Amino acid sequence: MRALVNKILFIAGFALFSGAAQAESHEYINYMRSSSETHVFVEQSVEGEYGTYETNDANGAQKQFFKGYGIATEFGLELMKFVQFTASHTFVNVRQKDDALQSLNGSRLNGGVRFSFLSPIGNLEAGGGFQGSRMDYQKQLENASFYGSGFYYSLGVNYFLSSRISIDAQGRMSHEHLDRSSGSSSVGSIDTNVTQLGLGFRIWL
Repeated sequence: MRALVNKILFIAGFALFSGAAQAESHEYINYMRSSSETHVFVEQSVEGEYGTYETNDANGAQKQFFKGYGIATEFGLELMKFVQFTASHTFVNVRQKDDALQSLNGSRLNGGVRFSFLSPIGNLEAGGGFQGSRMDYQKQLENASFYGSGFYYSLGVNYFLSSRISIDAQGRMSHEHLDRSSGSSSVGSIDTNVTQLGLGFRIWL
C-alpha cells in the first residue's frame, strides 16, 4: 500500500511540474474556459482521515478515536463552470489511536454535487452528498464486516496549472452509520463522525 501511495505522489508531482512548465495563469485559464461547454475531469488524491467511531455493543456505546488514510479516485462532470456532479471511490485504512490491533479497512463510495465559485487565486468549491461503505473490522481475535451509509459536506480550493491540469485541496466532514453484516464481534454497529483532508490533482478531458 505504501508503494501505491508513493506512486500516486510521484504522478502528482510530475503533473504539477508539467502544468507549471506551461506558464499559464489560473486567472487567464478561468477566463478562457467556455461556460457553454461541459467539462469532464478525473481526480486522484490522498486523504488523511481522523475522527470518532462510536462502537455499540451489549455494554452500550463507546467513543474511540481512529486515524488513518485514504486513496481516492473521483470522476466529475462540470456544467457552466459552476455545478459539478461527482462520483468517487476511496480505499480506507484507519486504526484506533491507542490500540494498533483495532482497525477498519475497506471501500467507500461517494456521490454528490459541488458548486465552484471562480476566483483569480483559486476556485472555491463547496458541496455535499451521500456515501456508502463496506468496512472490515478487526480487534485482536475479533473479525467482522460492516456495511452502512451516511452523508458528507465538503469545502475545497482548486487551482489550474494549465487548461488540462489542476491541483485540489479539500476538507470533508462525514457522518455514517455502519451495521455488522457478518463475522464474529461484540460490536453490533458503528457510528462515525470523521474529518478528511485531501490533496490531489485533476486531469480535465
